[in-house]
Amino acid sequence: MSADLGTLTAAAERWDGMAGEFAKQERAYRTGVYGVCVGPAAWAGMSAEAAHGRFAVTLEEFACAQTEARAVASLLRDAHAQFVDLKGRLTAVRREAAAAGLRVSERGLVSADPGGGHASGSGGGHEPDVHSWQARIDKAVRDVTDADTGVRTALTAVVVDSGPSAGGRGFNGGALGDVEKYEAVEADRLLARLSRGAHLSDRELAELERTFRDNAADVEFSRTLLDGLGADGTIRLTNQLNDLLQVRGGPGGTSPRACSAIESGLADSLATATRDTHSDWYRRWRAEMREAGTERAATDAQGARLDRAVGYQSLVTLMRHGHGHGHGYAPGMLEDLTDDMIAAERREPGIWRLKGTYAGRHDGWFANDPVDGALGLMSRDPGTAAHYLSDEGRMTYLMKDRDWEVTLHVREGPTATRYVAGPDADDRAGLGAALQAAATGIDPSDRHAHYVSHGAPNEAVFRSALRQLADRGDEFPASLRRPMANILVNHGATVHASMSEIDIARSPLDQGELFEVTKQVSKDEGAYGALNGGLNQAMVSTIHADHGHSADSLTRAGRTVGFLEEARLQAQGDPKTAEFEAKPLFDKAISYIPVASDDVQAGFDYVTDKWLEDEQERLDEKQADANFQAYSARNGQLMALAAEWQKTHHVTDPAYFNPREEISDSADAGIGHARGVSGERPR
Repeated sequence: MSADLGTLTAAAERWDGMAGEFAKQERAYRTGVYGVCVGPAAWAGMSAEAAHGRFAVTLEEFACAQTEARAVASLLRDAHAQFVDLKGRLTAVRREAAAAGLRVSERGLVSADPGGGHASGSGGGHEPDVHSWQARIDKAVRDVTDADTGVRTALTAVVVDSGPSAGGRGFNGGALGDVEKYEAVEADRLLARLSRGAHLSDRELAELERTFRDNAADVEFSRTLLDGLGADGTIRLTNQLNDLLQVRGGPGGTSPRACSAIESGLADSLATATRDTHSDWYRRWRAEMREAGTERAATDAQGARLDRAVGYQSLVTLMRHGHGHGHGYAPGMLEDLTDDMIAAERREPGIWRLKGTYAGRHDGWFANDPVDGALGLMSRDPGTAAHYLSDEGRMTYLMKDRDWEVTLHVREGPTATRYVAGPDADDRAGLGAALQAAATGIDPSDRHAHYVSHGAPNEAVFRSALRQLADRGDEFPASLRRPMANILVNHGATVHASMSEIDIARSPLDQGELFEVTKQVSKDEGAYGALNGGLNQAMVSTIHADHGHSADSLTRAGRTVGFLEEARLQAQGDPKTAEFEAKPLFDKAISYIPVASDDVQAGFDYVTDKWLEDEQERLDEKQADANFQAYSARNGQLMALAAEWQKTHHVTDPAYFNPREEISDSADAGIGHARGVSGERPR
């Protein structure tokens, strides 16, 4: 902290001066020595030829010396800039810690400062806060140490002559003036050894970890690293890391933690290098990956199943292991990659098929369906997902035309065992997540996400999904039922307005499509619970927003309940639908419904509780689904909605207008209307 960093720039100026002196000597040597061997009046003969070769080497060394000197100067300035920045960060953290009532020793140890005056009031001296501040100080110190090690690596490498003219003992004519490039070159050397199965020492593994930790966000480092590996080398290294992590556990005791850190660093570097999708570098990388991405490679993990991994499968597997777990990739890169993989599978149907399932905690680490894996990565950025899926051609391909049978399942026959293609156990998991992100604007993996207003792309994806899935009918993919239920609830106001509309032409959504999707969603217990519970909020919100004197919000609530009940009845009437074993589970704090006022939330909670009681009663009494007065199965929910309407509209005389009778009649009408929309005959 007390070092005078100005000496670095002073030294850089002297190295620039040295380059200037070498330039003067080069000119003098060219004229006074080398020149005697060239020109019309030059020295001639065998001795001249011998001297000319030696003089040329010396002349070249003068040029190389200038290159090396200027590179050292550039490295020193690079080091100065890094150290000034990192020293400033460390100083700022120490100052903030002191302001929080903590003491930071000269050795960087954090402790409570009894005389600081802030600890007792702010909680800064509590043990957890001491630990958190210590972690911040430690990171700031580690960042300085990492940068210092990187500078040492660069200064060591810059003076190494790799040219043949002086036999490796001259000046470095290929010297680089960027610290990160030298770190990348050294990392490439170690990674090349690792990808060949060589043992790396603990020191070498630690150096790789440090290099990635210090530089994974640096564009020059990342591109130099990937250039050194090449597209095929990147995939080969990824396969080697996967084998070490999933099969062998590391040669000679290589720690899984180190392998995992290297894999994460490589993924982060890939994200950094490909961020500018308009650069020449990116275009070259993409072209190379189109070739490497469709090649098959022998791996231990896939070899155990008598299979080989396809390049794009390994690439997407790598991309899921960055420190952001898939966050941070450029939108254009994800879209380009997905399009390239779709083009590959169209050229070669069945290209991704491998034996056995790759799903669940044990086997789900490998992206055997890389297109679905890329869609899963895309779901982390709802804007990217919405842009990608708002293209009707892509939606049609993914929802209707694509072959999702990427797994070869074993089937025992009477005389032989054979493999039959079928979906994997995590079928369409990425598509479901991307669809939900695109239609709702919410990252499904974000536990702290909240409802956001919809833009035109969100609406476009929602309506396209509704149309495409309704057209599938009973071929509606089971894995998309829950994501679609979440989407319908997220668009709850529109869905409620559509389900409760008598005039089909005025419905915001096509009622036939909406009913078919609702019916298909209702075949899954979890999706059924999410949809029905979530729409309670839309119905209660509409009741609270209705400040007029009509009963429109009440009758609309009844019709929506009837619509939902008819969908449930038809779904349960399908012999392929398993009977629900327990009442639905519903989280009233789900992030994909709008934030409501306290009054609406209280009403929502009350109505949902009554609906859950109805569901439990349905199970207890095993009511006959053929009962034409099916709305009675939701009596508690209907009465709760009527009570909520009565409370908000201050109706005290049921003899004049009975909300309970009105909502019951409306539910009955909603059932009939939905049945008509579906084309079912009256019961």
